[in-house]
Amino acid sequence: MTTQEKRNLWLKSCEDNNDTQKRISDGIEQNRKGNCKIRLTDKNGKALAHTTFTVDQKSHEFKFGAHIFMLDEFETEEENKKFREIFKEYFNLATIPFYWDALEPEQDKPRFTKDSKKIYRRPAPDLCLEYCQENGIDAKLHCLVYDKFIPDWLPKTDMAEMERLYEKRISEIAERYRGKLYEFEVINETLIEAWWKTQSVIMEKRDLVEWAFALAEKYLRDETLVINDGGQGESIYRHDFRSPYFMQIEKCLLNGTKIDKIGMQHHLFVGATAKNDEEYEKSLKNPHYLIEADPQVNFAFLDTMAELGLPIEFTEVTIPTFGDSLEDEEIQAQLLKNLYSVWFSHPAVNTIIYWNQFDGYCYDAGPGATWNENNCRGGLFHKDLTPKKSAEVYKKLISEEWHTKLTLTTDENGYASFRGFYGDYELSADDLKFTFGLHKNEENTTTFTL
Repeated sequence: MTTQEKRNLWLKSCEDNNDTQKRISDGIEQNRKGNCKIRLTDKNGKALAHTTFTVDQKSHEFKFGAHIFMLDEFETEEENKKFREIFKEYFNLATIPFYWDALEPEQDKPRFTKDSKKIYRRPAPDLCLEYCQENGIDAKLHCLVYDKFIPDWLPKTDMAEMERLYEKRISEIAERYRGKLYEFEVINETLIEAWWKTQSVIMEKRDLVEWAFALAEKYLRDETLVINDGGQGESIYRHDFRSPYFMQIEKCLLNGTKIDKIGMQHHLFVGATAKNDEEYEKSLKNPHYLIEADPQVNFAFLDTMAELGLPIEFTEVTIPTFGDSLEDEEIQAQLLKNLYSVWFSHPAVNTIIYWNQFDGYCYDAGPGATWNENNCRGGLFHKDLTPKKSAEVYKKLISEEWHTKLTLTTDENGYASFRGFYGDYELSADDLKFTFGLHKNEENTTTFTL
């Protein structure tokens, strides 16, 4: 397939639609920026008129995250150091793995501590949390109830015992991490369990989702609790309020379930099952992935889910590179910009988490399996940790296009106003520096004394 054919398939729906571009630009202006008023005074409280100063945004209120499964998982210390530098430069939220099979491979011997025995792509939670705290990065838990990844020692056919052990797991995690994480993902992928190889009798519970959230609320009452599922965008677009995910969440909410946030995966896993070049090229035309790359489709399913009145998080994002050429990288980068711009502009969305940041270090189902996410080339970086075009475009979005840095001058009453992206700022004036925040739904008026 030629480069132009790939562009026509994956990018044309955005490039040729002025209404889409207008909704994006208007949405970003309305939903991601706010007005701020600053007053400068001297030590006696007198207004400092006609005084020039700068404001520089230092962080985003919006969460731009990634999973942190490769923390200290590379073969060399140089690579591990490079990962640590990259992550804090590009992301302000980290998804920490709490998969039960890797967290507790031996019964009653959980791998919480940073010195726990290593398991590939499953760094110990304490290690991840320590890195996040040292670098001002928020951390989220993934996932309390995810029956696809459970340890072999569980009595998988005994309902009462499975319920007891799940409660024990959740209570122990809550005891250790309550108050330390940005959010807790409670349950994952209940609508695509047919694809799993492993599961227990717990998945037969009619009230599975309500049960999981009730347990989470019991031990994590004051925490943000998230539901998550995969591959639902097209279904929501086609069936809106009658789509399974919408109805599942609506039913839970009507039953009083404490769901605080809706998680949506957005993996464009092009080529994940391809065994040769012919199958890979065929996968480029997969209608399911193509429709989920369409900006108007994304706006439509987000509008539908927003009717539930909860914030929305893109919990896992994969955007493929459709080959190995620079032109293929440029298509990936443009597709990333298109989708991130749609999501960032939508009022219901407050978090986007990219999944596999590096080519070659993705989930592989193993020998003989038909699923290998490395085939997608979905990283923002090459296997040698050098940036792809998508990493450069992503960085430009969050650090330049969606960033505020201004030089201002006060009026005769010592006031200056500006409109900027929500986040934390640094003000510099007369060799002095101050910090302040510009946050949604707040007054955002601050006085500084020079």
